[in-house]
Amino acid sequence: MNRLFSENDIINLVNDNKMAVLYFTGMDCGACEAIKYKIEGILKNLPQIKSGEINGEENLDLATKYGVFSLPIFLLFIEGKETLRIGRNVDLLELERNIKRYYEMIF
Repeated sequence: MNRLFSENDIINLVNDNKMAVLYFTGMDCGACEAIKYKIEGILKNLPQIKSGEINGEENLDLATKYGVFSLPIFLLFIEGKETLRIGRNVDLLELERNIKRYYEMIF
């Protein structure tokens, strides 16, 4: 997952790809790292989805702009529109099913 640091980075990722993932993490967040590892495993098999990671604690303005008030948060964008938002309590099997369902419809 590529680290993103600015609003332009996010806009480019979301607008330049049919499917894009934004993952907001925090510093010293064990849950963030564990979930990130699992998400990267899911996305590894879905090469058309591009992803970016934003540290929500270091980039409060970006977190606020995207309505992120707790960490971690997973956002899936399809053709520039937020389609899926998952918070701290992630059911990884359900998340994978949802992502694959959208992926198969588009690609």
